[in-house]
Amino acid sequence: MSAKTPQEVLNKFLERVASGEPVSKVCKDPSMPAWVTISTRIAADPEFEQQYRLALEFRGMVLADELDDIKREAKTGLIDPASARVAADILKWQAARMTPKMYGDRQQVDVQAVKGGSYLELLTKVNDAAKDRLIESKEDTQPDRLRARDEVNQNPVNKKLHKKKAKQRK
Repeated sequence: MSAKTPQEVLNKFLERVASGEPVSKVCKDPSMPAWVTISTRIAADPEFEQQYRLALEFRGMVLADELDDIKREAKTGLIDPASARVAADILKWQAARMTPKMYGDRQQVDVQAVKGGSYLELLTKVNDAAKDRLIESKEDTQPDRLRARDEVNQNPVNKKLHKKKAKQRK
């Protein structure tokens, strides 16, 4: 292709991509621009980038429609069910990547600012309140000595167990 690609050639490129052809296959056609030309145009021209993304979305829809063909062929026995599953998984993956709004499993969470300060300020207030409650509740909860260390709580069962094991070994 020439240094300046005509708009009608770019439109034909987008049309072929939107109809389901892989970009690499379209770019290998001598009548179409090379991938370097397309990628340069995408980077330089926001309008063309938008058109290209739309063509990819349409391609994703075409690929999703091919799932019906695979289902039909698997039901009628024209293709092996294992092969149908592999092909369907690939098509689903491709469709999800090209049209994430329709077929993707991506979830989006929107966060909006709320009146009353920042999130960090509110979190600091909650932490301070929790610390105050923790300090108030600690006053009478700890005894002076821990009971587990008292000799009164030591169980003589351990000594008897050692003697039993020693007798069993003999």
